[in-house]
Amino acid sequence: MSSSIDPSSSAAPIAHEVQSGSRRTVTVIAPVYNEEANIPVLIDRMAKMARTIPHWSVEVLLVDDGSRDGSVEAIEGLRAQGIWVGLLRFSRNFGHQAAMQAGLAHARGDAVITLDADLQHPPEEIPRMLARLDEGVDVVQMVRSTSVSGSKGLFSRSFYRLFVLLSDSEIVPGGADFRLLSRRVVDVLNLIPEREKFLRGLIPTLGFRQEVMPFEQAERLHGKPAFGFRRSLKLGVKALFDFSTVPLKLAFWGGMLLALASFVAGVVSILIKIFYWHEIVPGYTDIICSILFLCGTIVAAVGVLGRYLMMILEQVRGRPAFIVMTHLSPKPLVVLREKP
Repeated sequence: MSSSIDPSSSAAPIAHEVQSGSRRTVTVIAPVYNEEANIPVLIDRMAKMARTIPHWSVEVLLVDDGSRDGSVEAIEGLRAQGIWVGLLRFSRNFGHQAAMQAGLAHARGDAVITLDADLQHPPEEIPRMLARLDEGVDVVQMVRSTSVSGSKGLFSRSFYRLFVLLSDSEIVPGGADFRLLSRRVVDVLNLIPEREKFLRGLIPTLGFRQEVMPFEQAERLHGKPAFGFRRSLKLGVKALFDFSTVPLKLAFWGGMLLALASFVAGVVSILIKIFYWHEIVPGYTDIICSILFLCGTIVAAVGVLGRYLMMILEQVRGRPAFIVMTHLSPKPLVVLREKP
């Protein structure tokens, strides 16, 4: 098959023919949300990277998470040029983790790599990751070599420490959604019926041979990041409730301590009234404060229980984690010609 590509386009990769014996396929999944300017550059760098690994066929699957700019048109434009990138288009915005989950469900490669479309995760690291797969590693988790600065970095570090302290899963500090998964790991992930999967916490619990590899995170090329503090906080809260029962235990032991304290306070109050009844000053302030404190604690405990019940309800209802409106299958960026 030949590619019809405009060589005047700086972002258009020129497919070329290479001799192929038995080649494996790696599917690269990139969630897309308002990445119109970044998509052509991403595919160009992917094609250049693909030429450095002749024993692998590279296909790219872009998951559009309800973009409001021309991201879909940019993808369709690449396909019109003969650059057969895949497209999963959601009916609305379902979130970054849902886009990852959809990509994994539709990936066909012998290995799968997930990365962000804003080029903060350099495609040039992929050959290093595939080399570790060839040596028997099932999961290659890429970790930023330099920590993120500012309030986002502080929140990220605090979240990782809190998650490791409270949960039964070990999340990799500084880890990003830039990772390689072997085919068997992807198959296991797709079999897990959990509606909303927090991959950073779920993958370490699967076992297999996993390895951490540092990388230098680049600056975002174009546009503004869509995954702001509010979304990060929401994802962090979900992760803690998904992988930890500590909030339930805190509510239980907090209630037990309050009950014990109330019993002790009641005994002390009775003794004071018996032996020092003439010194007691009538008043209701302490009673009102105690009632309000206990009521607030009860409401907080009910809120914790409600959060877990809501998670159960979402799973039982079976509503889809994402809805794919358009599915266009990818083809390798590098055109192959079999040996005669």
